Amino acid sequence: MFTNHKDFGGPFGKQFISDVNKYEGLEIASGYFGVSAIEKFKSNLLNISKKGYCRLLVGMIYHEGVSKSQKKALENLNEELKKINENSGVFISLRQFHGKIYKFKKNDDEKIYVGSSNFSDSGFFGNIECTSVIDEQKSKKEINKFLNHLYFGNEFTAPLNEVELFVKNRRKKKTKDKLKNYEIREELFPKTEITTNIDIKLRVDEQPRSSLNLYFEKGRKNRITGKYAPRPWYEVEITTEAKDRVKDYPKGEFTAYVKDEDKFYELKMITASANYKAITTKDNREILGELIKGKLEREGYLERYQRITLDTLRNYGRDFISLKKIKDKKYYLEF
Repeated sequence: MFTNHKDFGGPFGKQFISDVNKYEGLEIASGYFGVSAIEKFKSNLLNISKKGYCRLLVGMIYHEGVSKSQKKALENLNEELKKINENSGVFISLRQFHGKIYKFKKNDDEKIYVGSSNFSDSGFFGNIECTSVIDEQKSKKEINKFLNHLYFGNEFTAPLNEVELFVKNRRKKKTKDKLKNYEIREELFPKTEITTNIDIKLRVDEQPRSSLNLYFEKGRKNRITGKYAPRPWYEVEITTEAKDRVKDYPKGEFTAYVKDEDKFYELKMITASANYKAITTKDNREILGELIKGKLEREGYLERYQRITLDTLRNYGRDFISLKKIKDKKYYLEF
């Protein structure tokens, strides 16, 4: 066990240095990384690649972004590893991977560590961590299967040269306001009797990467550059269940009127997909997201690029939307 505490195994970084010079293959899967760690161990990574291979998977930066120096460090490392052989390189998880796995290999000898140590100076030497070698064969076999899945067996991992990493200080601080295009004067807001009320639960705990959290899906591949990039922050839809689609549930296109503080909106909506299960704004799914996420942001319950959880909604005080029918294909929408 390595904790970076002198009385409990000492620094994991010291053990990493020892192993990286003995083995001929290395796989690292780490939630985060540090530029200083890449600079410090770059020659080791290149040398082990020359003897066999070296692969680095970074799991949490696709949606969170990187600094300019981090982006440059990863790109340079990837370029140099790829020059040595095609079995080496840097990979990016398009879903949030927070684990920390280190696998060293030489012929049939494999040494695997699992714990909390990111590939960084703080993970290797500074923080109090807990990272242990895995000796039990069944566990090693399962971890090997998982590593193969992380690198090659799923659609949520891509080589670095297929990913458009965004630099944090270059991303626009405010997404372009689209909702304002649907604002109407108060006198145009209908004052009609409600005939039916439908409450639809926002099941974010059951849909952690979809519905209101579409941003955390793998994103889209640009047809021109061939690179993946995250979806827009405000892109959302609301996925209903069969029990939600009761009498007077809208099917196809409809209009939703929204009062949000002192502003009034007329939104073009649509229910689509199988059995009309997905509710969103017709012209652009970011409009509904700007309404819901924007309100959570303004009232202090959500930070930009943060996942919406059940706690987020409960702290806000409402974990559902209401569609209140007033006429055929016309509803009040409340959140």
